[in-house]
Amino acid sequence: MKHINLLIFFLIFLSGNLFAQNKDNIIRDIQVQTDFVENGVKGLRISVTCDYGVLRKKYDSDSLLEKALGTARFSYTLAILQDSVQVKQAFGYQAAFGKSDFVELKMRCNPQSGSEVTPLFIPYAALKLKEGKQSLTISADLTGKDGFNATYKQNTRSAVFTFEKPITKIFECSLDSLIVKPFDNNGQAWDHELFGTDAPDLDFSIKMGDLEVGNIHKGNNYSISFPEKPRIFRFLVSENDEVTIFLTDTDDAFHDPIASWRFNTTNMKEGSVYEQKEAKQNMKAFSFKCKVGKIKDQKEVNPGNK
Repeated sequence: MKHINLLIFFLIFLSGNLFAQNKDNIIRDIQVQTDFVENGVKGLRISVTCDYGVLRKKYDSDSLLEKALGTARFSYTLAILQDSVQVKQAFGYQAAFGKSDFVELKMRCNPQSGSEVTPLFIPYAALKLKEGKQSLTISADLTGKDGFNATYKQNTRSAVFTFEKPITKIFECSLDSLIVKPFDNNGQAWDHELFGTDAPDLDFSIKMGDLEVGNIHKGNNYSISFPEKPRIFRFLVSENDEVTIFLTDTDDAFHDPIASWRFNTTNMKEGSVYEQKEAKQNMKAFSFKCKVGKIKDQKEVNPGNK
């Protein structure tokens, strides 16, 4: 009986690590760190290791390898699975994962790098799962073509990992308006245009960790305003998460930070409205409110994955 148990354990271990041991695969490894805190938000840190040694092995001269890598196109889609069923995205996360019902991220690869490790962060609040202990795996589906049009496909899964999903609440941000000063803190114009205005390209971004959950972009303007009805963003947060808001002047080459705000839900009473009124150096005026509250209908907003 003892030998049978050891055999079962070995087979389970092998199934979770088979692809990581195969040197002919491009995705060599998927590591998951649970309870990782990214910018005040608790979630999963997923690290995907890609190695393009299979192309070096296949094309053993510099000229062939250069051509194979030069126009190679590879990408993979990450998904989260529970008992082989794909996990859905929680309420308010379409800006991060798109209109699909599921938690999916499509990542482009860089074969010219030789090898690369891509870290990704997914908040616990983004997963449509019940509170309490969860057991999940990460799935990666890779497709691509090298410079000789040879195709590559691979499906890889991480080992099973477990964590305790925290209590979730609804966070709401209501934006009325904001106005940027005509010059930055150094007295310089935001953009220098030969024709037209020097106004910045404003990007108002709400983030959970480094995952964007809401955005408004208004190019070539000093203000964003909703005079008749404020723009409202709603999404789920885990207990004690911090929500960060960034205002940036976006450009093709460089992005210039204008201002940022942080709301720590640990210190926010449910139903109370919060504003940050401290002066911001680059801001002429701003008006937006945030609040956090209980989920009114738990079954409707976060009924679990099944």
